[in-house]
Amino acid sequence: MGEYALVTAAVASLAISLLAIPEGQLASRLPTTAAKARALVARDARSHRVSTAEAKAVLGRAPYRRPPLRYLYAAGWLDGRKNPASCVFAKATPGDTTASVSAAIKRDRRLRSRLARMHVTPIQGARAIVRGTAAAC
Repeated sequence: MGEYALVTAAVASLAISLLAIPEGQLASRLPTTAAKARALVARDARSHRVSTAEAKAVLGRAPYRRPPLRYLYAAGWLDGRKNPASCVFAKATPGDTTASVSAAIKRDRRLRSRLARMHVTPIQGARAIVRGTAAAC
């Protein structure tokens, strides 16, 4: 019973921390082009104290074509590097983690509307974030 509470708390923590990428400005900074995504990932990498070259490489090999999803994947990866516990929980419970992140995205009206303008659903965004976080392990 205690383990379930620990997992639930860690997943909730992951959802909250991912929505704070970077510095609570994810909704306003979501990139629309590949060049903007590269610039934002480099900036986020410096703020997370991760090599910018490594972060750009992750962005380059992201399993998505569209810049917003590629950026969300890289942002999840950066969070997974910063917080190894979130990486472990994203890898161990991808379904629950995706549901929690998706619910958190749905609660953020600005992020939800920004994603909708780019034709990205909250579940697609959540999957990209969780997949990137799990890839950081």
